[in-house]
Amino acid sequence: MNRTLKLALSAVFTSALVLPVFAQENFPDVPDNHWAYEALKNMKADGLLVGYPDGLFRGGRPASRYELAVAIHATYQKLKGLYDGLDSQIKALNSSLDGKADKADLQALRDALSAVEKDLSGMKAWGDDIANLKKLASTFEKEIASLGVDVEAMKKDIGDLKDRVDKLEKRKPAVDIHGTVDLLALAGYSTSDRFGLTVDGRPTGVGRGDYYDTPSGATRDLTILHEGALTFSGTKEEGPKWKATLVVGNMLSGYGYKLTSIDRGGAGLGSQTGTIAAPFEEAEQSIYFQDFTVSFDTSLLGQNFSAEIGRTGYKVSPYIFQRPDNTPYFANDRWDNGKYMFDGAILTMNLGPAKLDVFGGRTNTQTTSGSYGGYIQPLVVGRYSGRPIGLMEGGNGIVGEIDQFLGVNLTTPITDKATLNLAYLWLDSNSIGSFGSDGGNGNGYGTLASDEYNRLEVYGGDLKLDFDPIKLAGGYSKSVLKYNEHVALDDMNDAWWACAGFKAEKWGAKAEYREIGGNYMAPGDWGRIGIWWNPLNIKGFDASIWADLNDKLTLKAKGGWYEGLDDVGCPYWYTDSKVDTYTVDLGYKLWSGWDLSLGWEYVQYRPEPGAPKPQEQWYNIGLNYGMGANAKLSILWQISDFDAKGYDPLGVQGDGRRTGGLITTQLSVKF
Repeated sequence: MNRTLKLALSAVFTSALVLPVFAQENFPDVPDNHWAYEALKNMKADGLLVGYPDGLFRGGRPASRYELAVAIHATYQKLKGLYDGLDSQIKALNSSLDGKADKADLQALRDALSAVEKDLSGMKAWGDDIANLKKLASTFEKEIASLGVDVEAMKKDIGDLKDRVDKLEKRKPAVDIHGTVDLLALAGYSTSDRFGLTVDGRPTGVGRGDYYDTPSGATRDLTILHEGALTFSGTKEEGPKWKATLVVGNMLSGYGYKLTSIDRGGAGLGSQTGTIAAPFEEAEQSIYFQDFTVSFDTSLLGQNFSAEIGRTGYKVSPYIFQRPDNTPYFANDRWDNGKYMFDGAILTMNLGPAKLDVFGGRTNTQTTSGSYGGYIQPLVVGRYSGRPIGLMEGGNGIVGEIDQFLGVNLTTPITDKATLNLAYLWLDSNSIGSFGSDGGNGNGYGTLASDEYNRLEVYGGDLKLDFDPIKLAGGYSKSVLKYNEHVALDDMNDAWWACAGFKAEKWGAKAEYREIGGNYMAPGDWGRIGIWWNPLNIKGFDASIWADLNDKLTLKAKGGWYEGLDDVGCPYWYTDSKVDTYTVDLGYKLWSGWDLSLGWEYVQYRPEPGAPKPQEQWYNIGLNYGMGANAKLSILWQISDFDAKGYDPLGVQGDGRRTGGLITTQLSVKF
């Protein structure tokens, strides 16, 4: 068989049977480096191959008899057309030459025609091959002729199949159930007869029983925690949708915080641990609903909106309304999503391209089955009078638990590259707080309009600009403390920030400047400096960079340089106070499923001229193993080296040293 015809037939049969599915321009799923690319490209241009209705070739799929029949018939018609067309052209040219007076002048043209005739004679030698092609076409004639009829039959089969699927859908369970199981072990230890200190201010190496208040090893400070969550959701496609998550475990403390409670009293550990937080321990077994919602679409006065009612959650932004992550050693989507949970409703309205959310409800109705009646993720606002940590609770600062609230959040695009977000919150407490008999001026609160408070209003917004690969963002927010409708404190209570970032394929960088007043009290989560969570009365820069050094190694580094914002606002922290912080993390892919991480965090304070310079350091070694798509094992070894250098305002008493560590192991399974 002639080589050209062989190539054509080979391309038809081989590409229809074995070509893998890829993405490229002639057929979107054929790459330009495939061995049959040019043949397919030419055959598509010649109309020999048309692909599927969606434009794909799908070469890895076996061809049916009908598809082969179409390809063979098209090839035959193309070859026959080439032959007939070339033969007609030769005859026409010869006929036009015969009537010329001087044929010698056209000899060159006749020579060219001879060459064409020679090629045509070669094509005539294809006789047997063309006959075979005709035979193939005849063999598939019925399929070609009845192709349209069979398509209709196929449509009918698909319709019958759809009816069967619909019947099966109606038989599916009315409730879908999925969930998570988390097992967590925390082993704390001490070194050099001193407790360690975690990044959230908890002592490690604290013994149990007769060893309580005694620096101990990991076997005497071992906490075993567990938690299982079942999420139930309705499967009906019509009508309101509902979902509920039931949680059982021993991770909740009496205050509703994950893993343990915030206790500035040192949990009875005296001067050894200082007055920062309680050690890890198992809580009593508790059962609670973390969420339970019904959602639906409706309209009122011509305005369409969607509603989510029940126990639900919401967040706005880190500086305005976002729950802090007080579980740095426990990873769980439900606790790490930044949403405050409450019993109430979220109403969402689309106003053209803009979206308006109205949300609010009660926050202290979410209790567990435990005897302490603890809240689930309580909403707390306030600050420490000195150096705040954790969730800004306790001490002699301004603190309040919110019982009910209402908020509005408007998100609107300004251009295709700019988005504006605005929010206003009204937060109300059933308890009345007091600044003290001295009017607050001696406690660093600034100018007070009232000695009592029970409400807080927070408002602000942010603007985000996306000029890929450059992103810009900035925002401003303010908190106003009130007693009923009267302003109690409206001084040093705002925050603003601006940042710029760049992201390339294998590296990126970000820089931010921010100023946060000493009386800023929004229920947000804007980060930490060592054990100083949601820092106040600061101004300064931070910068970060990340890079994929190769296919296995990733580097992340961050530095922050801050100083005091005001002399009044946070005692022990003045305008000439400074703090520097640095973190470095390396991630390495060991082998399939295994990842190794190494980290270092360093913080140095310069509280006032001539004072000691306290230091905080942590070294982290992490190992993660992905056991398939729904299971993961995470191991972390955190080594602490904290030295207050005798500076009492840091809240660490004794010699001010904390050396020890924490080893955590978490097994998470989703089903």
